[in-house]
Amino acid sequence: MMKSEIKLPQEWPGIHYIGEEEISAVTNVLKNQSPFRFYGPKPTFEARKFEEEFARFIGVKYCLSVSNGTTALQVALSALEVGPGDEVIIPGYFWVSTAGAVVRLGAIPVLADVDDSISMDPADLEKKISSRTKAVIVVHMGGVIGQIDKIMEICRAKKIPVLEDCAQAAGTSQFGSMAGSFGDMSIFSFQINKNMTCGEGGAVLTNDTSLYERSFGIHDTGYIKDEHGSFVLDRPELQLWGIGCRISDLAAAMARVQLQKLPTIVQRMREFKHELVAIISEYDGIRPVTVADPSGESGGFLKMMFKDRETSWKFKKKLLENGIHVADKGFYPIHMEEWGLHIYYNLPSLVHKRPSMGSRSVWELTENSFARDYTYEKGTLPQLDALIEKTVLFCVASNLKDGHKSVIRQAFIKSCDQLLGKK
Repeated sequence: MMKSEIKLPQEWPGIHYIGEEEISAVTNVLKNQSPFRFYGPKPTFEARKFEEEFARFIGVKYCLSVSNGTTALQVALSALEVGPGDEVIIPGYFWVSTAGAVVRLGAIPVLADVDDSISMDPADLEKKISSRTKAVIVVHMGGVIGQIDKIMEICRAKKIPVLEDCAQAAGTSQFGSMAGSFGDMSIFSFQINKNMTCGEGGAVLTNDTSLYERSFGIHDTGYIKDEHGSFVLDRPELQLWGIGCRISDLAAAMARVQLQKLPTIVQRMREFKHELVAIISEYDGIRPVTVADPSGESGGFLKMMFKDRETSWKFKKKLLENGIHVADKGFYPIHMEEWGLHIYYNLPSLVHKRPSMGSRSVWELTENSFARDYTYEKGTLPQLDALIEKTVLFCVASNLKDGHKSVIRQAFIKSCDQLLGKK
């Protein structure tokens, strides 16, 4: 490596802001010997406090903290009573956990194409709705909220619940409303790669008391607790099967501190992303994906679309040649064709319809006989396929220093000058 090269920080947003506040919060739980959320020698009830604070931050009535985003999806879909014989519509651009949660419940994932924001296309969603549609999952990938109002209008008219997957969208908003406040339910992840983190953690949010109670039971032992912490055993509608995915008070204590830092983390990513958007906007043949409300996006991901696939791959290569060198395990820049388990046709378990348990896949269940011929190979979603082929993704780290920003700006300008013409 040349001496002039600068290694850019990895894109883990919340991790870069861990400091004495998180250490003190976690240490306090340990000093009280009470890391379990419900009881202990001297419980500080960090999970309960986090739930109150996060619900208020998002603008909904209930928040239930869980062990991670994957179990949050499982709990929410279970609360919505998704199971064999049901279809759940999801966009083709997601994370593997989104599809996995549907399959593990015995239901059938139905893929919807995307619009120019690479978010679910309401028009294609409407075409995919059937009498078997039990829920719709909208995924706010990269902290960008798509046409959520239109999606909600369609689903409300057909009385289909909407679950927002906000794993990458903590702190994101659209025209004043927070991600996680639009749908009937929403989930968040606080894993290490997320805008705010506690290492592993997640949350399920809703305004519906019944959905909250079902979620609570499912995330614990299958039963809810009364105000004294005792199990409620006389409500048949809440005699369920739990999966024991509670968050610990250690993780919740850290999440409470990170929540206070979240607006700053998002603002710093957003501001520099907008600087890069201003640079590429001066050139022909390159543009950012559509963002309805740039002032509310999280800014962690800049997706750049090119006129053709060849130019997009050349641009990625030029960024690397012109100074973009990321610390080990960093992911940017990356062409979206390399974006692994985020793209539907890159999931062998989905494409080949693998079993989630036992030897039979959910597509082989008698209740799902209608879906035996469903396919998930490349070509299923032509609009998404076309966008993926000509899009480069650049992750914006949350802790870029002036020197880092200078290197990135220069790399972008030089790469644009070498490949593209000015407007």
